[in-house]
Amino acid sequence: MSISAATSAAQEVLAQMREIQSESRKTPRISISDGVEKGSSFMDHMKSGINEVNEMQKKADTMAMDVASGKSENLHETMLATTQAEISFNLMVQLRNRALEAYQEVMRMPV
Repeated sequence: MSISAATSAAQEVLAQMREIQSESRKTPRISISDGVEKGSSFMDHMKSGINEVNEMQKKADTMAMDVASGKSENLHETMLATTQAEISFNLMVQLRNRALEAYQEVMRMPV
């Protein structure tokens, strides 16, 4: 492989990486605190977070069905949505586990 061919291949890979980076910046960042008013209760925060996770799961499922049925060929975005939904769900489960552990600890305290 000549130097010019290697440089050309490197330029092509760099262009693809820049395109992927620009596409990833278009995707809105996820924050559980988005849309929650100040002074909201813990229960309001939990409901909001659960609703966001549910919406992400629905979106990922719809995108996967579109790819599977041939309506869409955007596998990259589908995999990103699926991974984001999975991570969000895992975070929600960990929060539930921590809240349950805290409740059990309070219940073990002598009165």
